[in-house]
Amino acid sequence: MRLIVTGASGFIGRNVLVRAPRDWQILATYNEASDFPAFLEQQRLMNVLPIRCDLTNQGQVAALCGTAGKVDGALYLAANGDPAASTRDPFRDLRLNAEAMLTFLEYCPVPHLVYLSSGAVYDGLAGTVTPESALHPHLPYAISKLAAESYVRYYAEKRRTPASYVNVRFFGAYGPYEPLRKITTRFLTAIRRGDRQFTLRGDGRNLIDFMYVDDAVDALFRLLAAPRDTRLTLDLASGNPTSVADIVRAMAAALDHEIEIACDGATEEYIEFRSGDRTLADRFGFVPRIGFDDGFRRLAAFVAEHQSAAVRG
Repeated sequence: MRLIVTGASGFIGRNVLVRAPRDWQILATYNEASDFPAFLEQQRLMNVLPIRCDLTNQGQVAALCGTAGKVDGALYLAANGDPAASTRDPFRDLRLNAEAMLTFLEYCPVPHLVYLSSGAVYDGLAGTVTPESALHPHLPYAISKLAAESYVRYYAEKRRTPASYVNVRFFGAYGPYEPLRKITTRFLTAIRRGDRQFTLRGDGRNLIDFMYVDDAVDALFRLLAAPRDTRLTLDLASGNPTSVADIVRAMAAALDHEIEIACDGATEEYIEFRSGDRTLADRFGFVPRIGFDDGFRRLAAFVAEHQSAAVRG
């Protein structure tokens, strides 16, 4: 397979590259992560060609397309990685999520596209949601992600490029190379410092539904191999949403560590919904296989060994 991976220097991207078959030829875009070429060299990923590209720059995206030549598809991971930051700078969020996608679609046509959207598009809803749910998001990040999905559908239907696509409403993952801001790495950092208290933004009751990153990457690989007449929007979720306070309790139990939980302020992304979509299981045979306790212990071991391996975002 010859594949473009955008946003390859991020959390999900690095895990995709490490787990991808070595006979795949991957053109991996990055922009600000200056350590990315060294990461590829360290991991001995000789099948990956790093290409610095600002996806909002039409000339650079056109040049990417020229370098790529004929490809089998693209895995589009590039995004503003911090939903909360979208409220502080919605213009930047719009550029990184929607304008970048539009530029890629216009100047780098591919036959098959897997777009990593977000479960955040269900912002404002409660209870069970599916891709058929009516959407009225208020969070700028959710608005821009939904707009990018719509551009993918437009280009497929009107331009026939991509000829096939999957919009993946991703509920999140944890694991190696995750950003320092994520709750799992923040907790491990607090434990390492010897903190007696761990503070959550908000009331601790909002839901989090994430899976170990290996499972998430395996799901994306299945979607990259989807039949070339696929035009689909689906959810990628563990199906086991848990309150953030209960996640902290589970992390403490997994490490046999006692810590007090405190709550402060409010969170911009307050989740009260859960996915009821079974498309990945029924159509693609995918179900997450790594439980939280196992996955968190794997992350803890990785962080202990590679304390500077988190990525920005």
